[in-house]
Amino acid sequence: DNDFIPDERKLEEVYKDFANYYLSKNKSIIFDIFYGCTNIVTGCVNCRTESHNVQVSNILFFPLEEVRKFRNYNNEMPVNIYDCFEYNRRIDVYHSYYCNYCHNNNSTAISFTRHLYTPKVIIINLNRGKGIQFHVKFNFEEFLDIRNYVAARDSPYKYELIGVICHFGESGMGGHFIAFCKHFDYMGSKWYKFNDGMVNESNFNEVQTVGMPYVLFYSYIDIAN
Repeated sequence: DNDFIPDERKLEEVYKDFANYYLSKNKSIIFDIFYGCTNIVTGCVNCRTESHNVQVSNILFFPLEEVRKFRNYNNEMPVNIYDCFEYNRRIDVYHSYYCNYCHNNNSTAISFTRHLYTPKVIIINLNRGKGIQFHVKFNFEEFLDIRNYVAARDSPYKYELIGVICHFGESGMGGHFIAFCKHFDYMGSKWYKFNDGMVNESNFNEVQTVGMPYVLFYSYIDIAN
C-alpha cells in the first residue's frame, strides 16, 4: 500500500519546536536576514511512521535541467521560478528503505521537502548543469508570492527582486558576469547595470533579457506597513 503520505499538518508544529530549541540560540542579524529552514519529511509505508529532518540554509539551489524534466517541458519551453518551487514540493519514492522504527530492511519510503520558514532575503542559485543544459531558458518575476510554499504562518512570503547576477558564455566554467541592482530612495526605485567599470541606468525588461540569470536576490515586502 503506497498511498501513505506523511501528515503535512504537523509542519507548523515541527517548525515551532525547531524555533524554540534552535533558532532562539542562534540569533544574529545575519542569521535573521539570510537564513531560513526546510524540513525533509520521510514516511515509512510499512509502519506508517514519519521522521523530520530540519535544516537551515541561506541559499536555495534550483537545478533547472531537472526542473525542466519534472515539468515535462521541451527544450524550447522556459522554466519559470514557480516551476522551481513546485519541483521542491515533489514527492519521491524510495524502495529497499531501512526504517529505524519498524527495522524493516525492505520497506518503501515516501519523502518530500517543505520550506518551513523563508528568510528576509532569499538568495536563489540557478544550477544550469553543463554543456547544452547550461542554456535552459528561465523566466523570473520582479515580485514573488510564495505563500503556498511555506509552512510557518509568520514566515515572509511576499518578495521583491533587488539584484541579479547574469552570465554570458557557453558554460559555467568561463564567460563574463554582470550584475543588476535595484536602488531605492525617496523617489522610488531604479535598476542599474554593473558591467566591470561601467554603471548604467537600466530597467526590469533589460534585467529579464540580457544574459542568463545565474543568481537572484529577493527581499521581503513588509505587508504590515
